[in-house]
Amino acid sequence: MIEKTGQIKKYANGEVIFKEGSPGKIMYLLKSGKVKLTRENIKDGKKVEVTLGILSKDDYFGEMAVFDFGARSATAIAVGEVLVKVITQKDLQVMIEESPRLAWLFLRRMSERIRVVDNKIELLLVKEKLNKKVHDELDTIRYPEHLTEIF
Repeated sequence: MIEKTGQIKKYANGEVIFKEGSPGKIMYLLKSGKVKLTRENIKDGKKVEVTLGILSKDDYFGEMAVFDFGARSATAIAVGEVLVKVITQKDLQVMIEESPRLAWLFLRRMSERIRVVDNKIELLLVKEKLNKKVHDELDTIRYPEHLTEIF
């Protein structure tokens, strides 16, 4: 069904497919090449690009904005020459109405992605907690209580 819908579009290496924060009414099915998904963050007052992932053939992306009518949550950049199938919000809706199983496949894939994000958040929280514990222990070593009483 997806093969019958949408148009093929070509992107050159380094070309931005869509930018974080831009409106999104289409999603993409990657036919060839690779796509890097990134987000901009601020670290020490400077913009830093964080790579969220690298997608390859048969991966799809841009669907979040299509489903929730929100802005793009990341920037998509072609890595090498890329061919994508462009699927509009309307075409996706028709495909899901004609084949409800497609909705199930999207929900399954989105759930897998949410699970990965949950695991990453948990690792970051554990790392933060460990960093605080190590920092506190270093302070105790550097400034033992019996020495601080003297001053």
